[in-house]
Amino acid sequence: MTTKPTERIVVFVTPAQKLAISKTADDLGVSVSELMRRAVLNFNATSEQIKAAGIVDRLRAPKTPDPLHIALRSVAAKAAAREAREAANANRRAASTQIVTGSPTPQPVLPADAEPASEDASLTGDGRAGH
Repeated sequence: MTTKPTERIVVFVTPAQKLAISKTADDLGVSVSELMRRAVLNFNATSEQIKAAGIVDRLRAPKTPDPLHIALRSVAAKAAAREAREAANANRRAASTQIVTGSPTPQPVLPADAEPASEDASLTGDGRAGH
């Protein structure tokens, strides 16, 4: 006893796919519904094909951000911001010190035993000028 099909499945296809399916059904002398039924019933996916399809689906899935990567980027951003703030504060303090004291940029501090160079200082270090 044959059971007449009564259920419907809606399949969305592109216009080109619809044309190809319709042409194939016409060439085989069957309806599009019959062609689809036969194609599905003759489709035997092996377990390996199913596993491969699952792997492909996982590879194509959008990646969720790695929590460790997010945490490290956050720490790095906070450290960079803190260093920038400290540098800006140091510059601000130096500028305000100059304004308050009215002094120009501080001169480098020489060691205690260093003497200022005079015009007749020796380049050879023998201590005698012009000899």
